[in-house]
Amino acid sequence: MYQQLYLTDFTVLFLLVVLWATAANRLSRLPFRSTKNELKQSIKRFTILYVLAQMMVIAELVILGLFGTYGWEFTREKVLLSMPLFIPSAFSTLVTFSLLRKINNHITDNLQSAVDEKHQMLLTSPKFVLPIQAMLISSIIDCYSYYFVYPFELNVFNAILLWFAFALILAALWFRQKRRSVKLIETNYVITTSTKLLPTVISIACFAILIGGWYYLSMKASVLPDHMNMGSMHHNEMNMQTMNHSMNTKEISVTALTGPRTKKADHHFELVAQKKQVKLSSGKTMEAWTFNGITPGPELRVKQGDIVEVVLKNKDIADGVTLHWHGYNVPNAEDGVAGVTQNSVPPGGTYIYRFRAKQVGTYWYHSHQQSSKQLIKGLFGSLIVEPKDKPQPKTKDITVLSHAWQLSNDGSLTPSYGLKDTLDHQTIPSGTLVKLRLINAQNSPQSFQLAGAPFKVVAIDGNDIHSPSLIKNQKLFIAGGGRYDILFTMPKTAVRLASQSDAGVTPGIVFREKKTNSIPAINENNPVFDPSKYGKKQQAPFSLHSKFDRNFKIVLDSRAGFYNGKLLLLYTINGQVFPNTPMLQVKEGDLVKTTFINRGMDHHPMHLHGHVMLVLSWNGKPTTGSPWWTDSLDVGPGEVYEVAFKANNPGIWMDHCHNLEHAAMGMTMHLSYEGITTPFETGKKTANQPE
Repeated sequence: MYQQLYLTDFTVLFLLVVLWATAANRLSRLPFRSTKNELKQSIKRFTILYVLAQMMVIAELVILGLFGTYGWEFTREKVLLSMPLFIPSAFSTLVTFSLLRKINNHITDNLQSAVDEKHQMLLTSPKFVLPIQAMLISSIIDCYSYYFVYPFELNVFNAILLWFAFALILAALWFRQKRRSVKLIETNYVITTSTKLLPTVISIACFAILIGGWYYLSMKASVLPDHMNMGSMHHNEMNMQTMNHSMNTKEISVTALTGPRTKKADHHFELVAQKKQVKLSSGKTMEAWTFNGITPGPELRVKQGDIVEVVLKNKDIADGVTLHWHGYNVPNAEDGVAGVTQNSVPPGGTYIYRFRAKQVGTYWYHSHQQSSKQLIKGLFGSLIVEPKDKPQPKTKDITVLSHAWQLSNDGSLTPSYGLKDTLDHQTIPSGTLVKLRLINAQNSPQSFQLAGAPFKVVAIDGNDIHSPSLIKNQKLFIAGGGRYDILFTMPKTAVRLASQSDAGVTPGIVFREKKTNSIPAINENNPVFDPSKYGKKQQAPFSLHSKFDRNFKIVLDSRAGFYNGKLLLLYTINGQVFPNTPMLQVKEGDLVKTTFINRGMDHHPMHLHGHVMLVLSWNGKPTTGSPWWTDSLDVGPGEVYEVAFKANNPGIWMDHCHNLEHAAMGMTMHLSYEGITTPFETGKKTANQPE
């Protein structure tokens, strides 16, 4: 519903400009009609345009009301911006349209005679013309603001400034129209071709200069810096409360925040990044970027408490690579973000990651250098951490890494599980307990379905669900970067796993005990699983009623704009794109609450590095099931989430949309602890491009 409303508003604002521009043009022609009949016909045509334009104004008013049903945050700026639209709308009805009806009613006889002079004077008077011109100007302002600079938290003072500028424009138009009216009276409403063309040419020239200047200056202003240091970007007003306390804080470099460096590793892995031709199950081939010659890369499976050492080598990836442990709370120096926690590893280079595997569950790794490009090319794999001492029931443990491959330059994607883009068949004896570790390595959210057996969701993003219950015929909506672990008992009949996303439908996997032609159907009309109500409630370390040390509000949106010199569709955080997005600053031990508000029409899987978030509420309703812990939270269009986390892992951490194309176009920010610095830089003239 919200997406349709968003698109409708987009269309209505465009139509407002078109209709009021056409109406203003028609209105300006009325004084020059030579006969009463011509004037009457022109008034009729203008009236049709006027009614259509006013219908769009009413539609915009209704849309504002509907946006308001999602909360004041979704309509506040639009109300302030739209005030100049509704006020002249009323005046145009009370003045312009009323006067026009009177003129039309007076034209009753001798329709071939000349138009009365008093009517011509009225048709060129400022009080008659200005309301329509005001409607055009306000529509342009509203449309431009919506498409290009839709502001975050436009306050009343700024709104008054906007209205004042609007009033100045109207005053200028009033005096212009007054002079024009006098001139037309002096020339007896005779206008030559040159007199007609001159204002048009001047207007077009001024408009072209204005647009050209705006384009050039905006393009130049959007060029990203050559060098940026994330440790020195505590510039946002959201940090003022913490900056006052950080003056005497001892500085610590991210390079000091390492995993165990001297203890013997329990597991040693070597991953070599290299290009290689690979083949999908359908027979399609592509040049992929691989780890150890395979993609997805090798599964790293360890035990809780183990010290893990991973040696990354770059054979031939020209732009460099890193390893980020998605969802795993490693020390900051091991996080693998180019330009923040390390430099990217160039061809021929090596980098060693070391951390203790404290968290149990399903995670994954991928390059965080040019990640929107490198992940889709194949630089990713799974990380599984099993309990060390806790006895586990005997299960068939299967990791399902879902991805979308770009096989051509036309932007089309081929979804698959690993390299299986055709229906996969696996044999499992009936009675076997099966655990499926579902990892969504795509940018967009996916709906997974298991048909043919009831199942339990036992973990979300590596975090166990308390007392999960059996469910069936439900879609599991998994965020980009998110993971669900599900458990089912294999029946004697076939079971099918399949999924769907913006990239298309993945044929999936059929599990069966013996060969059969029967394959369970996938019902796309099944309801979506609601994690906020699933499982049994359990005491969490904090809740909506806790006292929070930091409260951040993150508004997600999109608009047209310039980024690094190009006009693009940008994805914004609090109205800004990186590097102007807010730097969220905390100190160790803080209890932090963040409110995510999605005012755009795209899904945004918000991923916080180094921490796990507890979901407190969804669209104003507190969560009631098992504590819902996540590191990749899909914030859908029109949705509002409140989440909280404990600031217990010092460093400088990325907090970004894990639709990596969105992150590459500005939807990236950072969480920084007081006193933490980094020697690394990102920017155009560095080798580090984290997004």
